[in-house]
Amino acid sequence: MEYRTLGSDGLGVSVIGLGGVELGSGDTTRGEPSAKEAAKAVAVGLDAGMNWLDTAEAYHDTGNEAFIGEVLGLVGRERVLLSTKLLPKPNGTGFRAEEVRQGCRASLDRLRCDCLDIYLLHAPDETGVPLEETWGAMSGLAEEGLVRAIGLSNFALEDIERCHAWRKVDLVQDGLSLVDHLDNRELFLRLGDLGIGVVVYEPIGSGALSGRPIEEIREVWADWSEAPVFKRLLEGENGEKSASLVAALRPVVERHRVSLPQLAVAWVLHQGGVTAALAGSSNPEHVRANAAAADLEFDEDALAELEALISLGPTRS
Repeated sequence: MEYRTLGSDGLGVSVIGLGGVELGSGDTTRGEPSAKEAAKAVAVGLDAGMNWLDTAEAYHDTGNEAFIGEVLGLVGRERVLLSTKLLPKPNGTGFRAEEVRQGCRASLDRLRCDCLDIYLLHAPDETGVPLEETWGAMSGLAEEGLVRAIGLSNFALEDIERCHAWRKVDLVQDGLSLVDHLDNRELFLRLGDLGIGVVVYEPIGSGALSGRPIEEIREVWADWSEAPVFKRLLEGENGEKSASLVAALRPVVERHRVSLPQLAVAWVLHQGGVTAALAGSSNPEHVRANAAAADLEFDEDALAELEALISLGPTRS
C-alpha cells in the first residue's frame, strides 16, 4: 500500500486508514465485538498495509477511544498511528485553551498512549471561543510533543487559512464520495496548493454506495431518519437517485472486477488534493477488501466515465 506524508515531521500514513468508530464501544450486550474480536479486524488491516486508525472523543461518548485503547493493548500500540478529535462544548470537552489541553490528556489516557500522532478540532465552535485561542493551544500541544500533527475537521476554507497563517495546518478531514460532499473537491484542491494534507471520511456515502438495496440501507438508518445525511442521500426521491447511481455504476464495477465500495474508495483516492481515505469496519474480511481498494488504478477515460455518472445522484455540486 502507498504511504503519503502528513505534517512537518514527515508522518507517513497509508492511503487508507481504519475508521475506528465502527469498532464500537466494547458493549457486547448490544452485539458489538469484544476487544479480542476487534483486535482481529485491526490486525487484518495492519497486515494489509494500513498503519493508522481514526477515532474521536465524541464517538460513543468517549467509549470508542477507551475501547480502542483496550484493543491496541492486544494488537500493540507501537504498530498503529493514532488520530483523534476534540469537540467543542456543549457536546465535547471544549475549545478554551485549558480545555484543549484537558481534552488531549483525557484522550491520551483513554487510548493508553503518551503521544497522539494526529489531533484534530472536530467541528467549528459556536459558543464564542476565539479560534486564535484554540489554535494557539493546539500549536502548544505540538510544541510540547503531546501530538505530532494537528488539523481541522469540517471547517470552512476561510478558517483553515486563518489557522494556517498562524501555525501550519498539517491536515484537514472532511467528507467526499461519488454521491455526497462533492463541493469539497474544490476545497481539497486549494488545500493541496497550500501544502495541507486531506483525509476523507464517508467515501462510500454513509452506506449509499455499499451495494445493498436502498430499502435495506434505509432500514439501517431508521433511527436517524431526521439526520441531514439521511435526507440528502436516502429519503424519498433522493434515495431513488442514489439507487440509480448505484445501478449505473454496476457495469463499471464488473469491468474492474471489484466491489462497489472498493470502486468508491479508489475514486476518492484519485481526487486532487486527497492524501488518504478512511474506511471502517469490525469485520476482518471487509477490512481486507477496503485495503485492497488502494491498488485500484483509473485512467483518464475511466475517471471521465465516473464523472459523467455522478449527475445521476442526488447531489451534483
